[in-house]
Amino acid sequence: MIWAVRISGFLLFRVLKTGSDTRFDHIRSHFFKFLGFWVGQIVWVWTVSLPVVILNSPAVSDTSNQGSDPTFGTSRDIAGVVLWALGLFIEATADIQKYKYKASKSRPKDQPMRKGLWAWSRHPPYFGEMMCWWGIWILCLSPSTNGSIPGGSTSALYGAIVSPIFTVLLLMFASGVPTAEKPQAKRYYLMSHGSTGANQYLHAWPSYKSYVEETSILIPLPPALYRPLPTFIKQTLLLDFPIYRFDENEDGRLAIEEASN
Repeated sequence: MIWAVRISGFLLFRVLKTGSDTRFDHIRSHFFKFLGFWVGQIVWVWTVSLPVVILNSPAVSDTSNQGSDPTFGTSRDIAGVVLWALGLFIEATADIQKYKYKASKSRPKDQPMRKGLWAWSRHPPYFGEMMCWWGIWILCLSPSTNGSIPGGSTSALYGAIVSPIFTVLLLMFASGVPTAEKPQAKRYYLMSHGSTGANQYLHAWPSYKSYVEETSILIPLPPALYRPLPTFIKQTLLLDFPIYRFDENEDGRLAIEEASN
């Protein structure tokens, strides 16, 4: 409930202030793409709720039906709550920092945000979101680890790991990072190479490329630590996959053609 109120309240406040959600400008005019997004959201809500739904099922928590209800305070409870709280803090803080930065009239338009959590991660809200759902899943495991429930119920609780895994896959390959990375790169590229503002924002694209090279895509890391890491490490262990890269030759050419039409 806290998570839902936090994120829905922030999104509503932002839309009321800005008039729209610009993350979906490129798909809003395509019916099936936009429909696919909302269907995906329905599937996501159902999937991520599985740990809580299974935990509260009679076969798991009803002591009169072979369930178990261990006292709160197990190691899983503590680890889950800490992970969830930290994730919520990161997510909420990053959203507030980004909103205040965008609302500032003195911010440089040709520079990506390099303040607060955004100096350590290009997508800290997504990282916090993932932490929240890993925390919820761990929190729901106590009946199987500190209680006595049937084998099928135990399997169901552990099987609910699809909740955080699905969240990670969704944010990394569907409605999260992919909807932000290339569109943002395209904006800075056109600032330096497009027909409008090219002379005014010559340093926009070089500045953005520098930001990408020294800022982790997801896992918060100090730029001084991230910058010298080998490209192989960044593109594998640190999840900055090549699919997110804006290719100046191909993507740049298409961006300029679209801007010219």
